[in-house]
Amino acid sequence: MTRTAAFKYMMGEWLRLFRAVNLPTVPGDVLAGAGLAVAQNHALLTGSGPRAIGFAAVSSVFVYMFGLADNDIVGAATDRNRPIPSGAISPVSARIARGGCVSAAIAAGLAGRLSFAWWAAAFALLVSAVVYNRTKNCVLMGLCRGLNFACGICAAGGGAESFSGFSPFLAVVLWTAYIATVTRLSEGEENDPAKKRRTGALVGGIVYMQLAVLVAVTLAYPPCMPLLVAGAVLLAVLRVCKYTMPRVEAS
Repeated sequence: MTRTAAFKYMMGEWLRLFRAVNLPTVPGDVLAGAGLAVAQNHALLTGSGPRAIGFAAVSSVFVYMFGLADNDIVGAATDRNRPIPSGAISPVSARIARGGCVSAAIAAGLAGRLSFAWWAAAFALLVSAVVYNRTKNCVLMGLCRGLNFACGICAAGGGAESFSGFSPFLAVVLWTAYIATVTRLSEGEENDPAKKRRTGALVGGIVYMQLAVLVAVTLAYPPCMPLLVAGAVLLAVLRVCKYTMPRVEAS
């Protein structure tokens, strides 16, 4: 194998480890949550607002990557088709990458000068990912996406008061319930191609849920338009990733 081929192979394995094909769905949760908070509070997207939302989205991506690396480290003994048990990525390298993801998530939070409420939600998200990887409880998986949505609300609203209305709380509950249900329905999909296709469609549906929220909040409060544009860009990036990034199996 040439150096170029070896480099491409290793890059492909790291992309598989971090499920790069799905990464664009993560900041969409934050944008949708932020849009809901902005529309509810009628806060203009000026000053530090865009900065906070942007860094919250970046931090969520790194927390998600942490969870994926941790998932593969925990499941290395059973997930034979993944990069760690195959020997493509060593456990030591994966642990270093996992630590690097946490550090990057914290750095993004500090750079964005995010509120205490955001830090609390982000910490709860990190803990939920760690516990899910060791229990495979579908509610915890749902909670990971619900808390990611909550991180967006806290980043844009500035604090826990962002949940004073009914809509933000209801949105987090619905987000959590949707992903928890999809996770439960996906059980055994590796042995059922039809179920796998249905589950894939339901998982992909979260991107359109994100866009639906952003469209609704923009209609209600037009200054949310930049968030809607960003969400549309993420959808386009996701479509490109589907055709260019290595496909991965759920685990």
